[in-house]
Amino acid sequence: MGLIAIDLDGTLLNDQNEISEENIKAIQYAQEQGFEVVISTGRAYFDVRRICEKAGLSTFVIGTNGATIHSKDEKRISATTIEKNHVLSILQWLNERNYYYEVFTDKAIYTIRKERENFYNEIQKIKNADIDADTRELVEIAERQLDQFGYIFVENYHDILQQEEDFYNILVCSLDKKKLEEGCTQFKKFSALTIVSSANHNIEITSKNASKGIALERLVSLTNRSLEQTIAIGDSNNDLSMFQKAKYSVAMGNAKDEIKDACTMTTLKNDENGVAHAIYQYLDKLVIQTQCN
Repeated sequence: MGLIAIDLDGTLLNDQNEISEENIKAIQYAQEQGFEVVISTGRAYFDVRRICEKAGLSTFVIGTNGATIHSKDEKRISATTIEKNHVLSILQWLNERNYYYEVFTDKAIYTIRKERENFYNEIQKIKNADIDADTRELVEIAERQLDQFGYIFVENYHDILQQEEDFYNILVCSLDKKKLEEGCTQFKKFSALTIVSSANHNIEITSKNASKGIALERLVSLTNRSLEQTIAIGDSNNDLSMFQKAKYSVAMGNAKDEIKDACTMTTLKNDENGVAHAIYQYLDKLVIQTQCN
C-alpha cells in the first residue's frame, strides 16, 4: 500500500486554521483502505499533535520541515539538529538587524518578546491601511502564524542559547520583501544549512540534512512502503523536496504557479477541501492501476 504526505498550512488547514470535516473523513477513509498518512509541516510536533487530536486524527508527523519524525504513538523516531555554533551565528545576525524570528525545539517555540510585539504591531498597522488583496492575504497569513501553540517568550537571544535543548528549525519573518531577501542571501552562504519558505513573509532554516523530502524517503523505508505509491500534497516552496521524492505530487489550487508547475496535478484550494479531492482521486487511480495489472 501507499503513503500520503500532507502539508498543513495552506493545504490541510483552511483559512480558519482548522481541518474540515471533509478532509478528516478523506484521511480516515484512506487509512481504512490501508494507506499510511503523514502530516508533513514546518510546524513543531507538539503543535501538530494538538491540531490532530482536535480533529480526531492519528498519523505519523514530519515536523519542523523534516527535522523530526514522530510515530502515531508519539515516539520521536528521527531528529536532525542545527549545530549550536550555527544557531549562535544566525541569531546574532538576526538580532543585530531587528528581525522577528522563532526557534523550534522539541519542547517549545522560543521567540523574543519585544520583536514579537513589533511584528504583531506591524501586521495590525498594515491591516488597518488601504491595501490591495495580495497584501491583505500576506498579512492575514502572517497573523495566523502567530496562533501556533507552544510559544515561550524571552528577553534576548542569549536566553534561547542557554536552553539545554536541540534546535531544529529557525523561522525568520518580515513583511519587508527586501529585508527578507537579504536574510535569505545571508544564510544561503552556510553550506551546512537548508533555506526554504512556506509563505511570502518568511524563510525557514534547518540543517542541510533535513527537509520534507529526506524525511519522507526515510519514513517510506521505515514503514515498508514505496515511493512509487506515495502522494505528496502541498502549496509552498518548502514542499518541493517531497514533491521530488513522491511519484504523485499535488499542488493546492491556492499555490503559486511555480509550485503547480512542479507537480503532476493540481487540486482545489485549501478552503475548498482540496486535500479530500486529491485523496479520492489518488485512491481511484491506484484502484484502476491495480485492476489493469
